[in-house]
Amino acid sequence: MTQVVCNYAPVRFLPYREVGEFVNVGVVVHCPESRFFGHRLVTRRRTGRVSHFFPELDLGIFTAGLEGLSRELVRLGTGHTMTPTDPARTAQLVREEIHRFREITRRREGLLHFGETGTMLADSAEEALNELFGRFVERQFAQRREYQEGAMRARLGRLLRDWELARHYQADKRVGDDDFHVVMPFVHFRDDRIAKAVRPLDLNKEAASDIYHHGGAWVKNMERLRNRDHLPPEVIFAVSLPETGKRLDAAEEIRDEFQQLGVQTVEFADTRLVRAALEVKLVA
Repeated sequence: MTQVVCNYAPVRFLPYREVGEFVNVGVVVHCPESRFFGHRLVTRRRTGRVSHFFPELDLGIFTAGLEGLSRELVRLGTGHTMTPTDPARTAQLVREEIHRFREITRRREGLLHFGETGTMLADSAEEALNELFGRFVERQFAQRREYQEGAMRARLGRLLRDWELARHYQADKRVGDDDFHVVMPFVHFRDDRIAKAVRPLDLNKEAASDIYHHGGAWVKNMERLRNRDHLPPEVIFAVSLPETGKRLDAAEEIRDEFQQLGVQTVEFADTRLVRAALEVKLVA
């Protein structure tokens, strides 16, 4: 089967342009050979991905912007009609279609914009659209632990700056001794000793078993620090949680185990609780 060349661009929601935080919410695909121009965006039922990254944001702003973009993409797509691949089509016409796609996806100001464009081969344009939506949006790429918690860490760093608390924390400091230690991304010192250590923890995994493995590893780390008398007076994990079901039960069990060790957990999505936990007591 002859494959077709498809151009594509992810659709990004970027509410805080100055710090570059974004989440992928869709993808557009263009195949000049078959005159295909299509898009796929997250539905209103799946806005949890956005609220997870930006919990303080009014989702109405996002949904209104998404609906407006969808209407515009539908309008642009009406000029493209599926036709069999035609070798007789002129190279000039193909170049014109590619130029049009680049103009549509050029970088613009606004909460929703297009990411870097790319090109791929696929059996059909529809197959490319579904594959790319899975890659960019459905977490087949973003579900990696380091990506999720990296995004959470960036978010905490921005909140610390917004709350004027960043100056009280040092980044990526070792907690423990030479024989056993962990690196915590936000550490507050008092009199040259660690007084508070903060870390994001993603417990919103696809399966309860993954939650037990990932969360349990950090419970064990804290237990080992405590047994070696190296557990700081305050340790806080800002945790992302599943919504319901056995996965939530697993996450709550991990939180109970932290509590038994004297380690505090706060919901990552609750910025009020996160701020209260990250406040520092200054000694006169």
